[in-house]
Amino acid sequence: RQALDKFMADWEKWRMADCFGRPEDYFKQCLAHMAGQRLLGINALRANASIAGFDLTGTADQGYTGEGLTTAFRELKPGTVDAIFDGLAPLRWCLFAEPVNQYRGRPIKLEAVLANEDVLAPGEYPVKVEVFGPKGSRVFERKLSFKMPPLDGHSEPLLATRVFSEEVVADWPAGKYRCVTSFEKGAAGAGGEAEFYVVDPAEMPDVKAEIVLWGEDSELAAWLAEHDIRVRPFAHSTPSARELILVGGKSAP
Repeated sequence: RQALDKFMADWEKWRMADCFGRPEDYFKQCLAHMAGQRLLGINALRANASIAGFDLTGTADQGYTGEGLTTAFRELKPGTVDAIFDGLAPLRWCLFAEPVNQYRGRPIKLEAVLANEDVLAPGEYPVKVEVFGPKGSRVFERKLSFKMPPLDGHSEPLLATRVFSEEVVADWPAGKYRCVTSFEKGAAGAGGEAEFYVVDPAEMPDVKAEIVLWGEDSELAAWLAEHDIRVRPFAHSTPSARELILVGGKSAP
């Protein structure tokens, strides 16, 4: 009850109903969001050849951490079991697209790392790396070959091997993109998908309001001036409803 009362005070103070409707809807989204965050972390761990394993300690929530696979009432969190099943698959493609948000015409680094726990037999495997756009159209394709060397009896195979790494110019329409990787034959790996977003500056609206810059950020001030956006420093005055305050590079109405 004490924790709920504190939360409801913040709920009213920050007008969270404008975004989530009900507290129940907020908590549902929080629980569902954890699955993606957990998979993101496992994906990075599995792709690191210097890490032999990790300790998953939080089975159930405790205290105020929210770190468990289940709630404090031992209820499964939405999508979490699926995320663990995918992330801990013995043979898995760990994909990365950096940066996750990029302007059109600029490079995005795509990487595919194969996590393998003694699944692949020695041999050569054809691999395909593809990128699909907002309407399902393929905008990038690369075919390559991955060779699994025979065991020599003296050393164990790597737990993670980088198979593909390339900077690709994202000269594509704005929207959500998927980078996917798969074996064309001989094996079937889990995972194998990374999402990223392309933004077209030409489609962005002009900023006609004056910007109030809060804090010393010469780089941001220069960028605003370069794009003909009116800006003035924060002077401890209350902005009008039509002004926008930038705090540390992030905007808040």
